[in-house]
Amino acid sequence: MCQMYRRACACGQKTAEIFFGNMILDQVSIVELYCPECSATVDAGSDSIAEDNGWALELDREVLAVFAPRMQLDADSITADQVFDGDFITWVGFTPEDNQLRATEREEIMERTKGDTREQFMALKKWAMDREKRFISEGWRKALKALKAA
Repeated sequence: MCQMYRRACACGQKTAEIFFGNMILDQVSIVELYCPECSATVDAGSDSIAEDNGWALELDREVLAVFAPRMQLDADSITADQVFDGDFITWVGFTPEDNQLRATEREEIMERTKGDTREQFMALKKWAMDREKRFISEGWRKALKALKAA
């Protein structure tokens, strides 16, 4: 099982949808979320920060250490990057805003191709492939991870 959580960034201008894999961690694990505009105020090199294309997710290392054994990670050396890349806390979709944008883009394609099932299928297939390629070229961590796994 897993759960999802929507969180506004520190400056309040953007929102990310965050996924908690395996129901080990929850929103208590998150100290702060920083969008590309407000992430310049944080030390992206910190073990408590997972950075992804300008977005930064600050996690509570004390909480992570408590749950490290359940994630099969070492409590003394656990990092936000390990937790993010292990899908214990990550984005819903490839990017922080992917879930919202995906629904909007898909709906536009469905409306544009209404009445032609074959065209609709082909348009959705092309869209899905193009967006994944775009996320890879933009350097989103989950997209790069999916590419390596393929």
